[in-house]
Amino acid sequence: MRVAENALRSFLTAAIGREVTDVTVKENEDAKEFDTQRGLRYDINCEFDDGTLAQVEMQGYDEGEFYGSRAEYYVSRLLSTSLDIGDEWGKISQAYQISVLDCVVDKSHDDFFHHYTMTDIKDGSKLADRLNVIFLELPKLPKIDKDTNIKNLPSITKWCKFLKDADNPKQGDLIDTLAKAEEGIMNATKTLNNISEDRWRWIIQGQIEGRERDARTRLHDAERRGRTEASRENARNLLKLGVAEETVAEGCSLPLEEVQKIAEEI
Repeated sequence: MRVAENALRSFLTAAIGREVTDVTVKENEDAKEFDTQRGLRYDINCEFDDGTLAQVEMQGYDEGEFYGSRAEYYVSRLLSTSLDIGDEWGKISQAYQISVLDCVVDKSHDDFFHHYTMTDIKDGSKLADRLNVIFLELPKLPKIDKDTNIKNLPSITKWCKFLKDADNPKQGDLIDTLAKAEEGIMNATKTLNNISEDRWRWIIQGQIEGRERDARTRLHDAERRGRTEASRENARNLLKLGVAEETVAEGCSLPLEEVQKIAEEI
């Protein structure tokens, strides 16, 4: 168990950018909103020696534009557990929601590492630095092969490469090189070797509420896209009949700029 905890401590240090001297894996949250649910569970729910709280999950599918909302909800829920009744505000802990993503969420940037906090929209100053969301998008990892100088890579890059290809037999030599270059990955490799047929993956287990929200979100998103396409088709037909663009925009609940673009395509 200590080997696994050392591996987790090493990964967390790389992810949040400061030294984690000790970490305790806690029982997953068992809060329930509905009688039919078993509760909300995370891949890893842990606490640092200084009281910092963190949840780590691996996600294999894209939640689209709603993934940020999902992460904000989880980290705020985590933060709400850090105070007991009667505690002063000064005792509130830092909270991290760390998502290792085998998909691309932020399509506007090429960097695989994203650390979000609450900041002022004008000058970027931080509020209280308590809520933290970290996305690690594995498909965006830079190319790493036998010719790469592994030792010079940032620790978080080495960790993400390990998490992406730890179970890929074709990457065995590279994983060995990563393990030799990073003690935490060496510990993770030992942990992996001690687990029988299970892959060393932080897979979502029993995350009933999250899965239900994910499913409802995908359904809502599909319905919204369908309504939007229907509005666009109505706009095309009205424009062909000579209806003014402003009237079409208002009648079809579409931005005028989008109606003008549709008119150019006709």
